[in-house]
Amino acid sequence: MIGVHDMVALRHGAMECLLAPGCGGSIAAWRRSGPDGTIDLFRPASEAAMAGDFAPDMACFPLIPFSNRVAGGRFTFQGRRVEMPTDPGSPHRIHGHGWAVPWRVEGQVEERTASAARLAFRHRADSWPWSYSAAQTVALDDDGLTVTLELVNESDSVMPAGFGLHPYFPKPPGTRVTARLNGMWESDETILPRNRRPLPPAWNFPKGVAMDGLVLDHGFTGWDGRAVLEWPGRGLSLTIVADGPFGHLIVYAPAGEDYLCLEPVSHMTDALNRPQEPDAGVIALPPGERLTGTVRFRVAAL
Repeated sequence: MIGVHDMVALRHGAMECLLAPGCGGSIAAWRRSGPDGTIDLFRPASEAAMAGDFAPDMACFPLIPFSNRVAGGRFTFQGRRVEMPTDPGSPHRIHGHGWAVPWRVEGQVEERTASAARLAFRHRADSWPWSYSAAQTVALDDDGLTVTLELVNESDSVMPAGFGLHPYFPKPPGTRVTARLNGMWESDETILPRNRRPLPPAWNFPKGVAMDGLVLDHGFTGWDGRAVLEWPGRGLSLTIVADGPFGHLIVYAPAGEDYLCLEPVSHMTDALNRPQEPDAGVIALPPGERLTGTVRFRVAAL
């Protein structure tokens, strides 16, 4: 159970962000107050979610050192065969380590203020045979939220590396998404990529797509790092700007739910088993080297 004492509250002007470091380094809520009340900008963790410790029930969680699925938990990298346990309920390994372990809040003055905090965790080599450290810096400002991700290879050999974020956004009626994408992967029944194809007319995100009734769980290619959510009923838009190695966007809009996910990620699903794909996105991170990326969420009036 996540207790009040386990939370970190960040505030800046009208913005508030609640962090749950012990629950996979997650964000539990991000909201903005105004004359008409408080608006949730991420889908907030419910009371039931706060009674557990499952990061996908939170508002946003980190994907480190890989995102989405690794088929069967197995891959080969630079001649080394790796076999990881699969996740409960799935035939695959999902979303790396960060979402499933506690993160600590680093307490130096420059690392934790009223409007920002730095979270970190360290992985020691196990079935993932590389040691690494990871950090997130979460910061509020006048018009939004910024998350900076860091990943450092602390092993003595090159490590396959990747990262991303898994934010959940409200999907009120009329929600519209616009993003410059050039293709997509059809998914099989276990959400692994099966066939690459051009964007179908119904999913023409460069021109904008109304999300009402749309069901998606696919990886999209050729992303330029920018996506816009429009909420006409709220009179608001939210722009995602990803700086760094973010060339892929996962769009998840499950049937019957009032939320959707736009996940900025550095590589395609099952990239560790797709070295033949020119845009697979796996980064070979040398010992001692650091991988960084920043995702900004900016709120504006329509």
